[in-house]
Amino acid sequence: MAKVLISPDEAAACDAVFVDATWFMPGAGRTGQEAFAEQRIPGAVFFDIDEIADPTSALPHMAPGAACFSRWLAENALDAGARFVVYDQNGFLASARAWWTFARFGLDVRLLDGGLEAWRAAGRALETELPPAIERSAPRMPVLFVRDDAVSWADVLHHVERGDAVIVDARPAGRFAGTDPEPRPGLASGHIPGSVSLPFRSVIAEDGRMKTGEALEAVLPVADRAHRVITTCGSGVTAAILHAAFTQAGFTDLRLYDGSWTEWAGRGDLPVVTGG
Repeated sequence: MAKVLISPDEAAACDAVFVDATWFMPGAGRTGQEAFAEQRIPGAVFFDIDEIADPTSALPHMAPGAACFSRWLAENALDAGARFVVYDQNGFLASARAWWTFARFGLDVRLLDGGLEAWRAAGRALETELPPAIERSAPRMPVLFVRDDAVSWADVLHHVERGDAVIVDARPAGRFAGTDPEPRPGLASGHIPGSVSLPFRSVIAEDGRMKTGEALEAVLPVADRAHRVITTCGSGVTAAILHAAFTQAGFTDLRLYDGSWTEWAGRGDLPVVTGG
């Protein structure tokens, strides 16, 4: 079973680079960079999913290529061969997305279970001064696509027509059913035909940590580890939380629909279903 999560005590004891991937939905009135500037795990670097993204795509924060990711490593004087621990300050919202990005390039990465709040609760120190300037360097280890598990709308449509994958949607139930509006103006709500609703908060326990063991099994809509699972959401961010949860549970045939509902509904030529 793949090791996804790491506890604050385990993280503090290992020689790791901490990566703060805090991100807020558009219109939240706050940015991840602002949260990072206010407080962070000592020595952490910031990862912005909107900046480290595919610059050729009109869709938000699509997965970056090797060149873009390598530039981020160089700008932060980081070696791709290091161990990374990714966290955020708001309940896995984008740390799982960053974890997925790092894992696609074959990096040694773990997701800090419970994020910054769990780190604080464990009595660990925080840094509040402005971070020092970083001297740019070249990454000492090449970054390559090791496991490109992102899928396109055409891939998803293929599986919809064949009925040979479980498509799991991380959005809130009202948006999935089409009864609540999407946060992006002009985008209809509803869901991909045949997909099932699993709001991302379903895999997070009351203490802010990710569910594991029987608690996680109880909420997953599929038990067969051999079955292909495709995770989706609004724009590929919370889909990564489900991706991490399924990985933690031992699933290996996993895909993430990067464009997610923003692309699917936005195209206007793909089937949309409403209702539960």
